[in-house]
Amino acid sequence: MLRMIEVLAVKYLNNIVEQSHRKVKGKMHQCLGWKSWIGAESTLAGVEVCSMIKQGQMINSEGVTSWEQFYSLAA
Repeated sequence: MLRMIEVLAVKYLNNIVEQSHRKVKGKMHQCLGWKSWIGAESTLAGVEVCSMIKQGQMINSEGVTSWEQFYSLAA
């Protein structure tokens, strides 16, 4: 099992991860006051999907605008 895990020695990897999750952390503070867990969870998932689309992390995203990707997921 441990042979399958590859450890990368990247000096600033934590900073990259923290920067990419900055918007999600901002929404997380708002979601802590929500009464239902389902509403907070779906909002955070939507924010994460939107940030992934903007960063170009979706598969087969060449030549497709970000709005088209979002609408294809929503449909």
